[in-house]
Amino acid sequence: MIVKLACRALLRGKARFACAALGVAAAVAVVSFMTSLAATNKAQGPALAARALAALPVAAGAETLDCTVDYRPDGRVMQGPPMRATLATDPALDGDEPRVVVSKAMFGFRAHQGLPSVGDELAFVGRKGVMRAKIAKVLDVGKVVPGMPTAFVNAAARQAFGREEWQAYAAPDPKKLGDAFMTDGGRNVDRAQVLLLWAAALTALCLLANSLFLAVESNRRALAVLRTVGLTRGGVAKIVLAESFLASVVGAGLGVVLGLGALALHVMRDAATFPVGVAVSWTGVAACALASVLVALAAALVALRPALAVRPLEAASTRPAKKSRLGMTVAFACGFGAFVAVEVWGASLMRAFVPSAEWPDAIVSLLPAGMESADIEKLVQDGKVALKGVKRVHELAPLQVPFEPLEEMKGPGRGAVASRSDATPLGGGMKGGRGPMKQYRNVLLLASDYLPPFKLEGATRAEVERGVFAEGGCVITKMMANARKLKVGDKIEMNLRGEIASVPIVGVADLNWHMVTSRGLVRGLNRMPVFTDGPAFISFDTLDAIDPRPEKMVRMTHLWLDYDDAFLKEHGVFRAGRLVEKEIGERFGHPKTCTVRLHARDEVADGTLAHGDQLIGAMARIPYVFLGVLSLGFVAMLVAVADARKREYAVLRAVGATRAQLVARLAGDALKTACWGVAVGFPGGALAGWLFTAGTRAAMANWGIPAYFAVPSATIAEGAVGAVVMALAVAVPASLAIVGRLTRR
Repeated sequence: MIVKLACRALLRGKARFACAALGVAAAVAVVSFMTSLAATNKAQGPALAARALAALPVAAGAETLDCTVDYRPDGRVMQGPPMRATLATDPALDGDEPRVVVSKAMFGFRAHQGLPSVGDELAFVGRKGVMRAKIAKVLDVGKVVPGMPTAFVNAAARQAFGREEWQAYAAPDPKKLGDAFMTDGGRNVDRAQVLLLWAAALTALCLLANSLFLAVESNRRALAVLRTVGLTRGGVAKIVLAESFLASVVGAGLGVVLGLGALALHVMRDAATFPVGVAVSWTGVAACALASVLVALAAALVALRPALAVRPLEAASTRPAKKSRLGMTVAFACGFGAFVAVEVWGASLMRAFVPSAEWPDAIVSLLPAGMESADIEKLVQDGKVALKGVKRVHELAPLQVPFEPLEEMKGPGRGAVASRSDATPLGGGMKGGRGPMKQYRNVLLLASDYLPPFKLEGATRAEVERGVFAEGGCVITKMMANARKLKVGDKIEMNLRGEIASVPIVGVADLNWHMVTSRGLVRGLNRMPVFTDGPAFISFDTLDAIDPRPEKMVRMTHLWLDYDDAFLKEHGVFRAGRLVEKEIGERFGHPKTCTVRLHARDEVADGTLAHGDQLIGAMARIPYVFLGVLSLGFVAMLVAVADARKREYAVLRAVGATRAQLVARLAGDALKTACWGVAVGFPGGALAGWLFTAGTRAAMANWGIPAYFAVPSATIAEGAVGAVVMALAVAVPASLAIVGRLTRR
């Protein structure tokens, strides 16, 4: 009897049921497609690895060397992570000059920026020197994994690399390379699975709850009649549960079929990328099935309150049904709030990575071997900077040192852990300078004879400069001060190979430094981790007093400089950097022990923002896709509103109202609902985004990231307009169809 009553209710509300079922189907289809795509990508690993190994000309007895590549597409210094290469010796590659055969895989995602041509020269940077070789050939191998060579060199190139430590090549087992061969896109899909499932569950819940709310209002009088003839409150609950579960089951089944069918077509169109074919993620399918049951139950529980509020006396009521827009308002608010949460989360995190304007205009890295301080004097003549367009240039010496007491890093960035007890806390790891070392929380000491115009707290600039250059003090960042509860007057305690050193804090600078020190290749030297609690600015005298390295090992590895304002305005950041970089190289005579690479602060900032926009944009597309799915709920809402206004519309038509006017009234309801949803979703989404930011910051404790709250108003405004337009794009055609049906009657 209950099922029969529920089916009759569904027949009266076909549009409502169809919208709920299709919404669930769309949400399940997206999750099924993406989870199975991640499984499919992973399954291709062994086949792709075997194909790549067959395409690589690795000779018997080959030796390999891991190094970085000084690659500059279009002349621009890369502002991302250093490009790595694994060189292998190839006896078949002859020539008296260094020659190299490179693969597309060596360039990775940067290959889309343009590959170098045969005859171009690349610089390969090892731990002890630089080798420059001309390209003899480019191999069409687009993907390898760590352990596979990405470039091949002749005997002359191997000899030119000097005292680097080459290793005998051991071919990896293709069967063990499934995870390693997954693309970055595949890994992102894998990481986003939980977010996808939650977003799909929320979308399905909102659509089902909206459908059930509308069903209660549309069938209110029928339910009251049934209550009059003996239907219990339990019977009403069973009707609601039956409709919810039926819509959820139909939608989930259809969604799985659509998702896997779309994946099969996707794999079929690109058979070369997917040699193994489709691999279904039964875990993802099972998660969708379980989520659909839980969502159906949750939606029914949400809708029970208004359903159980129906009284038998309402059977005699002649009042029209309520204009129920609450369910759709809440649903749209949840969808838009998810978009806002992702944008606020991303903007709040990215704000900490955009370099502060107080940093010098550029950092110049002289790696790996650096230069003697006497050579740096070639850039300054008679007390004046000899570089055209540069008004200030100073030496910059970095040294990473663990804090005392030693505190091992936890979570992301902790690095490798030594298995022997003789690991040292600074430089070289094991005794003898080899092997991994324990990664301790550390400070990045930056020594110079110049303190940039940072925003200082706790003392005046004159007092801070006197404390740094005359009294042996340091300036730390506000991030470090907050994280380690330090203030002016305290001391930084450091462990230098068992010797304890302390430096008084004379100032605190409020600045963002992460991307400058990373892109400028300042961190991670001397086998130290690339993660640090932050920089501390000191004088050369202070560094000399505490530096445990032998004097012969200490060379100048970095410079920082400021441009002349007129020069920068004339050439712009990119060309100004290339001109200055070229002149520095010429004055140094293009040394064979290091590369000269200029990293401009504003280039770093632009690259950071661009990467952040790409990352946040990819994440924000997930809730926006489901926001589009949620728009289907407007159809059900408008059908219910039109049914409730049938008498009103008949009167309006009788007195001369046109179809366009009736359509405008219906579409206006959708517009109001969408606007209310956007208004309600914004504060909730902003709060959720801030909470996500706090959680992410806690998980990235090794990175020293400050807590910022940033709302990208322009992006959110565009998203709000897009959400409203999306709602109208569904509502207007639906209103035309609904009014056409009513007027035909």
